[in-house]
Amino acid sequence: MNNINNIMDISWDNTKISILGGGKSGIAAAKLGRYMGAEIFISDSNDSIETIEKMRKFDYEAGTHSKKVLDSDLVIISPGIPDSIPIITECKYENMHIVSEIEFASWFTTSPILALTGSNGKTTTVNLLHDMCISDGKNSFLGGNVDIPFSENVLWELKSEIINAVHVLELSSFQLEHIRSFSPVIAGLLNISEDHMDRYKDIHDYSSNKIKLTENMDASGWIIYNGDDPILENAFQKQEHTRIFSMQNHPKSQFKLNASKIYSGTSDNPNILFKLNETKLKGSHNIQNILAAATMAHSFGISLKAIREAIINFKPIPHRLEWIGNIKGVDYFNDSKATNMAATLAAIKSFDKQLIVIMGGMDKGHTDFSQLTPSLVNRVKHIFTYGQAGKSIKEQINSTIKVTYAEEFKAAVLQASEQSNPGDIILLSPACASFDQFNNYEERGNMFINIFKNLELEL
Repeated sequence: MNNINNIMDISWDNTKISILGGGKSGIAAAKLGRYMGAEIFISDSNDSIETIEKMRKFDYEAGTHSKKVLDSDLVIISPGIPDSIPIITECKYENMHIVSEIEFASWFTTSPILALTGSNGKTTTVNLLHDMCISDGKNSFLGGNVDIPFSENVLWELKSEIINAVHVLELSSFQLEHIRSFSPVIAGLLNISEDHMDRYKDIHDYSSNKIKLTENMDASGWIIYNGDDPILENAFQKQEHTRIFSMQNHPKSQFKLNASKIYSGTSDNPNILFKLNETKLKGSHNIQNILAAATMAHSFGISLKAIREAIINFKPIPHRLEWIGNIKGVDYFNDSKATNMAATLAAIKSFDKQLIVIMGGMDKGHTDFSQLTPSLVNRVKHIFTYGQAGKSIKEQINSTIKVTYAEEFKAAVLQASEQSNPGDIILLSPACASFDQFNNYEERGNMFINIFKNLELEL
């Protein structure tokens, strides 16, 4: 067995790697490991034809995690696999090295890493940060929890010998569970709210995995965090080399906000970054995303000119409070990515009145949907729920707002359309995962768009 305690001394030609999970990140790690000369074995509990097809270029097993996984020097665990499965327990008993795909990929790049985590807003923020880097002339690789594995980008970097590269990463708590030396030069933390309570013991367990992002940073790195978030403020207020973004104009925040603009300097002598009417991003939560990206970029040395250009030219990400059109005076917004209550709350707060909201899907862990109630009053006129969590949402909210349940997603959308009037806004913001009726939130959002298009054709 090869000793991998010192990464720099590893002879990859003599190293056996077992990879748990044959999805995108697992296959990307396998390709990177093979490129470095390692012997690869992939193990996936799924034995579908699609999964086997992805793994067939490597030594693999499907439908089980056998003891063959233990015949390795290193185990790479895919983010969707929890520590609670028996094979991980066995690996830990054998004192095996277990790392995430993010950790593994980081061993093979010396380019700076700008990494972001948080409960909501990550994808918009990292895409904006990526655009800021490109606008400043950097060769930016966007990866991580955005369907582009970090390993895939690192392998491309190695093969192309690209210069002036920077890696911009969106990272989930799952991806951060098994890091050990991963060290970004800029670490951003957007916010912490309850999510994935079906995987974590409590909010502390969840937040501690988010905060792992910063645990290996050296003195030259910057931690950028949301000064309005009590969990993050408590974690970092006494830590050195931090910078803050804030919607409440925290005294230490890099950029300030007023009713019309974001600026640096003082209110008496402002250096205007941009005026709020110049961005296509809607809602206060997106202003927070802009502040986070701008602070991270500025701390990395990106020019204010490049930051401004990226903000002005940025188009909203699909399925994230995305306006898809108007039928008979009713606006339709697709926020399918809102898979937890905090994201849905942010979406609802982006509108003032005449909202019809579609919620439901698979609850991610005994969610108290009644916490939405104060924000619904005088904003939301009707909620349509669907799916596995639909009845629970109705029971928890029905006393305050009119709620209608339909088992199928399509039926809920069509009923919302039938009950709407000119001037209304129909908002798909589910507050739940999609897996009861869809493979992912994109599929759910795309069905919403297709229903809208069919309604258009009927006019």
